[in-house]
Amino acid sequence: MKKINLLVVKAFVGPFIATFFISMFLFLMLFLWKWIDDLVGKGLEWHVVARLLFFSLADLIPMALPLAVLISSLMTFGNLSESYEMVALKACGVSIYRALMPAFIIILLLALTTFYVSNIVIPKANLESKSLLWDVRNKKPAFSLKEGVFYDGIEGYKIKIGKKEPDNETIKDILIYEIKPGYSQLIIVRAESGVMKLSDDKRLLYFTLKNGTRYEELVENANYARTFPSTVTKFETQKITFDLGDLELKQTDKDLFKGSAVMMNINELQRAIDSSSKEIKQQQNTTRDFLRPYYPDPKILMQRNTKDSPQLKSDTLINNFPKENRYNILELALSTTRNLKELVTSSAKQLDELKTETRMYNIKWHEKFTLSTVLIILFLIAAPLGTIIRKGGLGMPLVVSILMFIVYYIINMIGTKMGREGIIPEWLGAWIASLILLPIGLFILKKASIESSLFQKDKFEKWVEKMRVKLNLIREK
Repeated sequence: MKKINLLVVKAFVGPFIATFFISMFLFLMLFLWKWIDDLVGKGLEWHVVARLLFFSLADLIPMALPLAVLISSLMTFGNLSESYEMVALKACGVSIYRALMPAFIIILLLALTTFYVSNIVIPKANLESKSLLWDVRNKKPAFSLKEGVFYDGIEGYKIKIGKKEPDNETIKDILIYEIKPGYSQLIIVRAESGVMKLSDDKRLLYFTLKNGTRYEELVENANYARTFPSTVTKFETQKITFDLGDLELKQTDKDLFKGSAVMMNINELQRAIDSSSKEIKQQQNTTRDFLRPYYPDPKILMQRNTKDSPQLKSDTLINNFPKENRYNILELALSTTRNLKELVTSSAKQLDELKTETRMYNIKWHEKFTLSTVLIILFLIAAPLGTIIRKGGLGMPLVVSILMFIVYYIINMIGTKMGREGIIPEWLGAWIASLILLPIGLFILKKASIESSLFQKDKFEKWVEKMRVKLNLIREK
């Protein structure tokens, strides 16, 4: 039995590790493809990109693990069946359940590890990756002057050069617009040539301009609005310093991102759910208390003495008031109605946002457990399916695994969306993929245990023939 365990473990571990890292690499490429426009041209240092990719790997685990389990399970038991090793095990009295047990134990250990990763590692990594991605996306492009193109990355300036020499320092035909806040383009500098250099720390850019003209409007002059005075100065040499500090990567406080559900563990999610539930009740009570004077209790109205009530002269309520007061009464009623409508609309919108947020917290709470569970279920589907298909290698297992993964992903995505929108309970939205796939896995496992094909061709053909006959009878009638 020890040799059987060792045989199955060796056959399973290798493909699983390989397919897991291949899956992670493929999903990482999709991540780069999605955000490539926000990364290119920012002048990011290599360690910033490396940190972003490293922390982003954690968020890819829920996608890569199920796919790796599917491919490795199909490959392992497909190879064992194709080489008749599973047949030899069955001939020795080893059942399909006993043959799957070593790999199943590995999956159980993997599921426990996945729960820890999902609850502890992924939220922390998401906090780092999302905050860093936010900083990268909001970083201004790196300083880069191109010939004949205005560069406006430096706040308050627009710079254009006609030509840049190969040494990347000598420039010609320079045009600089300096824009002051609250005014139009007030200072224009033009020069025939010049030299640009960066400081050692790359925070300052020095321009040394030669043979140029400086035009400046005197906006501080008392008669500016009437006469628009200005000065024109010609110079042989002029130095201008630009501050490039705004082009550096700025780090946002990570505490600003901690309110997101994807960055919380189970305990934090539970506290967030309790807090959101209290806010919902408080919002409902506040709105109800405000509207109570406008909706008196019907029992109180019935108990009022009708003899003490004033007698109405007309069925139209407004006609019972003096003519000189009717306009003011209607204006007051209209204003009160509008205020009530705005209050109810605003309150309803806040309640919807709170409920959506609470539902998302609930879904993420359940997803801490569903990822581990779905690994076990996918193994119960893929491993016995491999013994039935009896195709090893990478071709057939890869195609079948991708199709099964797409089905799982679509079901899970639909369930999560329906749960987030309140169409179905949140727990059902998070668990719907597991609830649908578990019976399928048990069915395939049962078929593999009795060495039966999933679909019997003869029975299917007979069923099709019966349906054809019934359709013909219906048409004749």
